[in-house]
Amino acid sequence: MDLLIIFKLYLLSGLAFFAIAFAIFSRNLNNSQILIAKVLPIFALFGLVHAAHLWSELYFDLYQHEFALTRQLETFLVLKLALSFMPLAYFAWRMLELTRWKASLLRRIKRVIGLLTIILLSHLCWLYSQFSYPVFVHYASNYLYWTLGVGFSILAGCTLFSYAHRIAGNGYGSPLPFQALGLSLISYALCASLLGEGTEPLWVHLLRLVCAYAVMLSLWHTLRVFDREHDQQLQSNLQLSLQDAKLRELGELTSAIAHEIKTPLSSAMMSCDLLERQLIDNANHKRQIDRIRFGLNRAAEISQEVLNYAHHRPIQRQPVNLSQVIEQALTLNQYRLEEFDVQVDVDHQLGISGDAGLLEEVFSNLIGNSVDASHGTKVLRIRAIQNQQYAIVTFTDCGSGMPDALLHKATQPFFTTKPKGEGTGMGLALCKQIIMQHNGELLLYNHDNGLTVEVRIPRSI
Repeated sequence: MDLLIIFKLYLLSGLAFFAIAFAIFSRNLNNSQILIAKVLPIFALFGLVHAAHLWSELYFDLYQHEFALTRQLETFLVLKLALSFMPLAYFAWRMLELTRWKASLLRRIKRVIGLLTIILLSHLCWLYSQFSYPVFVHYASNYLYWTLGVGFSILAGCTLFSYAHRIAGNGYGSPLPFQALGLSLISYALCASLLGEGTEPLWVHLLRLVCAYAVMLSLWHTLRVFDREHDQQLQSNLQLSLQDAKLRELGELTSAIAHEIKTPLSSAMMSCDLLERQLIDNANHKRQIDRIRFGLNRAAEISQEVLNYAHHRPIQRQPVNLSQVIEQALTLNQYRLEEFDVQVDVDHQLGISGDAGLLEEVFSNLIGNSVDASHGTKVLRIRAIQNQQYAIVTFTDCGSGMPDALLHKATQPFFTTKPKGEGTGMGLALCKQIIMQHNGELLLYNHDNGLTVEVRIPRSI
């Protein structure tokens, strides 16, 4: 009876790890911005080979009386054991880079792993030379089980538990599924370490089965994070498509009007030049013609701004480091910032998926606006941080700010607080359009000493 129960427990344990592999491989993680998505297929491979290992162990236990324990068979069993845990060891190694442990701690862990590997291989070579082959195989199996199996299972569980805090900090939900996965993996390793030569009591096999299903269930809850992310990506893409269609329709209408305006403007400019040549040299005449020419130039400038607003080009989404984009925008405005105290506080690892060229245009425009608004204290503060699923970049000046009643109008086309003749009022409107193309937000609010412009863009994890 006990043998039949153990047979079922082995079968169900292997099924649990096969389900783990299927659950991961059945999802498309290629477009995920969550870093662990790149290493989860390695964990799926572990589930697949470990399921095969458990089922093959069951087969050899059932039919061991039909096999002669030859040297080739002993070698195969040892290699099979090593192969069943090697993907897990590689998964734990890759997960080390995803934790937020200190670099010095990571170096120590890797050095210890390397040193233990050298000691293990050296000792196995010594055992091979000192003992018979069956004794050597016995020791090799135990060493491989405790290092690749138990040791790396515990390391993988610890890294998953640590990575859970990163998931929570980035706004992808509760860290509990990742923490549960890490703890269940450690529990499975400790329970499996109680198994030796197959003479353990039934409760040990049952406990290992419970831990195996705990790994499977916690993984399924973990994968819901990627399901929610996929749903959000679909909704974002749909919103962007609808928004692009509206902007394209508006752009076609605006572009046609702007072109129609530019044609008579060009004709009027030419007529103005001809009139200036035909009139006698008179100061009053020249003053009136200059006023006409200034008005025509302003109208032409506004028409060009409208064309720029209408002809928004589609963004080319690529990984973008915001720190580099901000530095480039500051370099472009360097000549205007010579008298300013520029205070930059930027997370150098903060990245998003977007168009670096368009974002540089936005940041350069916002820096220019801050310079124009600063009349007394010449201080510009730029800060870039992460908040849940967003990258937040703020530009804070020490100008006079803006009346609260006008803040919601600031991003509307042709709205400007600059003196008449300075600016077209299209700068912030164009910035808002670009940020909306990135599925983000452009916010303005006053502070004690000036105005803050906040850019919020969904970021990569």
